[in-house]
Amino acid sequence: MEDKNVQFWRMWAALLTYSVLLASTALAQPAPTTNVLGRVLMVESRYDRGTIFSIDVDRREYWITAKHILTGAKHPPYGSIPSKSVPLHILNPDAAQGEKWVPVNFNVIDPGNDIDIVVLAASNLVLNAFLPNVSADSAGAVLGGDCEFLGFPYGGGWRAKPDNGQAFWMPYVKHCTVSAMATTEPTIWVLDGINNAGFSGGPVIYGTGPEQKIMAVVSGYVTEPTEIVSSAAAKKKPVAQAKKQTVNLNSGFIIAYDIKYAIEAINKNSIGPLRESK
Repeated sequence: MEDKNVQFWRMWAALLTYSVLLASTALAQPAPTTNVLGRVLMVESRYDRGTIFSIDVDRREYWITAKHILTGAKHPPYGSIPSKSVPLHILNPDAAQGEKWVPVNFNVIDPGNDIDIVVLAASNLVLNAFLPNVSADSAGAVLGGDCEFLGFPYGGGWRAKPDNGQAFWMPYVKHCTVSAMATTEPTIWVLDGINNAGFSGGPVIYGTGPEQKIMAVVSGYVTEPTEIVSSAAAKKKPVAQAKKQTVNLNSGFIIAYDIKYAIEAINKNSIGPLRESK
């Protein structure tokens, strides 16, 4: 499919019904709104699969993800993207069966080498259905405050199927809390939660209802070295005497880059396709 309005958005009426049902069971706990759920998709580059999401700025559509998904970097520095455009594939959330990937050519806005965020803009609208915009701002996020992050762990999502409706792909939602914020540039949020491969590029949200905001973009997680004893070694000697090996395990600390870098880059490069006002 050429880079033009992608016609795979029949799911949104069903999504609205389904998310209202989920929210009704969540009582007063913060939960991602339909506006957020409808804007988070799975993305595939030549290197990896991850998560991508859209925001509108001045009625123009932009897509945001982690830069390392496009550069293939496994750790900082994440490099730069010298090309002015990149071909990516977006998972069609409304595919009747299996996975259906839609090729989209995006123009690139790079916020900087030390920032694991990239902003993308297609020549034409990708999200060809109106969803109210989502605020993108970390102001108001507090230490110890609740937050959630959305994405597609291990290159997969889950299939939601409302009553009498067609199944569609949905991102996973995981809970986190604000643990710390780096005081030096770039601004990095440290979150307490269990991240998994595939959430990279996904949005971190806080607040709920009309006050919900996207505060950051998931980059990765911190690992910690842990000593283990293999079963083979344990059979030969008592555990206390057996030779130990070291593996890196998920520490539970998530690294996310402040959304302000995406907004600053967009304000300097207003190249996103214009959305008609509703």
